[in-house]
Amino acid sequence: MPSTLPSRLAILTAALVLTAGPVAAQSRDVDLDRFDGRWFEIARNPNDVQKDCRRAQIDFTPQSRADRYGLLVTCTRRADGGVETLRANARVTDTTTNARFRFTLAGLLSFGGLAGQNYWVWDHAPDYSWVIMGLPDKSGWWIWNRSQSPSESTRRQLLARASALGFDTANPVHTGR
Repeated sequence: MPSTLPSRLAILTAALVLTAGPVAAQSRDVDLDRFDGRWFEIARNPNDVQKDCRRAQIDFTPQSRADRYGLLVTCTRRADGGVETLRANARVTDTTTNARFRFTLAGLLSFGGLAGQNYWVWDHAPDYSWVIMGLPDKSGWWIWNRSQSPSESTRRQLLARASALGFDTANPVHTGR
């Protein structure tokens, strides 16, 4: 059965990343060669657009143009276990830090690039094993991990890190379990 526009936007939103102490600034040093590859969403804030997605996998692939990436987002729905996929494009919007992206839907749903959202890399592991992605105003956040099933300790540490960055982690949605 074809996916509806709201569910596709949910996947894009999904597509849309551990030290103690308060942290105010976003990441300033994203190595895009290490950022590309497969990610698994392990936690996010509750949101209506993505409420049926219980597991999201994000493949972040460099394209032929500099600072351009393709995204293939795969979402497994909670209700029936059905799988939805979405293709999107990402463009680096701050080439000094490589930490700011504009994600837009690919194909007919792109609406000429109008159906897009800005995402920032707020923090990442030195070895790129995890990343905290969020909207610029911090109203939405996602924790991505290279492992689909990190330990509970790792999950807790990453949620604490997101909280230290100023994200509201009081009611997280745990995914990828």
